Amino acid sequence: MPANQDPFLKTLLMLIRAQDGSGAWETMSDEELLAPFIVTREQRREIPLMGDPDPDILWRVELFYNAIAFAIEKATGCACAPIMKINHEGWGRMLLTSGRLVVVNSYLRDLHRFGFESAEALTSKAAKIIDEAAATIGKFPDVAAA
Repeated sequence: MPANQDPFLKTLLMLIRAQDGSGAWETMSDEELLAPFIVTREQRREIPLMGDPDPDILWRVELFYNAIAFAIEKATGCACAPIMKINHEGWGRMLLTSGRLVVVNSYLRDLHRFGFESAEALTSKAAKIIDEAAATIGKFPDVAAA
């Protein structure tokens, strides 16, 4: 599915483009902007795990989960807020909260290698997280509204 047709990818691209204060990315295609999120197995093997995670990778992780938060809010009507804590070795946790409810609790490991095999894998992972979060909000709507 082209990026301009998938709702999650549209949201992710909107967030990426919103970060472009200088207009440097205006001429870039959607596929070019999504390319850093696609990391093949071969590319992943070549990435060393030593050292601090690259700030660009941390930025992509934040964008991915912010897009998920937007999608959860659109699906449920409940606003979500991200909380990310990553240590210098590239592991940590991402939480998305809605009211007093934790709707996403993702442990992040090997952030040096963050990425997806394809755009389809990216959207599939996002859809799974969004569906689980929406189900959690459906189960505890009073806590999500608190």
